[in-house]
Amino acid sequence: MKKLDFYIPTKIIYGKGRIKEFGETLDKKFKNIMIVSGKTSYKKSGAYEKISAQLKDREVILFDKVNENPDFETLLRGAELARNRKAELIIGIGGGSPMDAAKGIALLATNDGNMKDYMRGKEIKKNPLPVVCIPTTSGTGSEVTPYAVFTDSDTKDKGGYANPSIFPVFSIIDPELTYSMPDDVLINTGLDALTHALEAYLSTKATPLNDLISIHAIEIIMGNLKDSLKREKEAMDRLSYASMIAGMAIANAGTLLLHAAGYPLTVYHQIPHGRANAILLPAFIEFMKEKSEVKAKVELLEGIFKEHGGIREFINYFGISTKLSENGISEDEINTFVEKTIVKKNLKITPARISKKDLFKFYKDTF
Repeated sequence: MKKLDFYIPTKIIYGKGRIKEFGETLDKKFKNIMIVSGKTSYKKSGAYEKISAQLKDREVILFDKVNENPDFETLLRGAELARNRKAELIIGIGGGSPMDAAKGIALLATNDGNMKDYMRGKEIKKNPLPVVCIPTTSGTGSEVTPYAVFTDSDTKDKGGYANPSIFPVFSIIDPELTYSMPDDVLINTGLDALTHALEAYLSTKATPLNDLISIHAIEIIMGNLKDSLKREKEAMDRLSYASMIAGMAIANAGTLLLHAAGYPLTVYHQIPHGRANAILLPAFIEFMKEKSEVKAKVELLEGIFKEHGGIREFINYFGISTKLSENGISEDEINTFVEKTIVKKNLKITPARISKKDLFKFYKDTF
């Protein structure tokens, strides 16, 4: 049996109604607190109102300017506000974008330069501000990972940053906060969580412990995503839980080719991240079946999908075509997508040798 490492320093507080425990969990030493969010979800979910009521004796700074795919400029604006208002702790409320932005802002509030510099290898001189995450969707897993994904508006590129210092100190996962998700967000984030677990299972960094978590998450998501669309609360609760443990899985094993290949679809065509992964998922499974060193694992995944009618059928059920041509993408863009994808670190932990020629075929097969 190979060596095993598993690291989740984040304190997890999961369960319906547990948002009310926020105030008593937060250390009293923090007096100036900055809340980072998108423009609407934090209000619709009720999270902001419930948290604010527990912070009446503290200074609250609101930064609600986070866009769907947070860019470097947004992080700089947020960090400047945090410094000017002497924020001591950052709370990310919402989906993956606000939670990731909270991590980036926490880093830049105590360190100089641009997030682009740190994504290129610049070392952190000072510890980022502590971060707390409160998800209002069931998909990104950012509440339990040391990852954050950002977009470079100038180069039209999207990539991830990883550092143990941006693990949240604690996260409250209250499924009731996800009940206000629109259908499209529920679908996209649910499928994102599914691909997290699936990729963590296939990763070269996978371990038997991580495999158990990954398969557990996959089975819960596939067994409850459809019922969640019917607004069955028990199913939505399970989805929230599965998203969290899928995040734990990628925290230790990472994401692979599928995530990297999906980024250009988001940057160039504004296709939501989870949806982009779902579009490419059948092609990814076929690629791994042919090229990977973990064919037995791929077969196991195919067996799970077969119980739900098959991979394409499962994705199509949610109104998503798995053909790039039916998602507004032209074959002329393949070369650009290949160049953007081949350099991603995700490919290094994908258990297959991947050349530009392989990538070209991978995208081509989805038309």
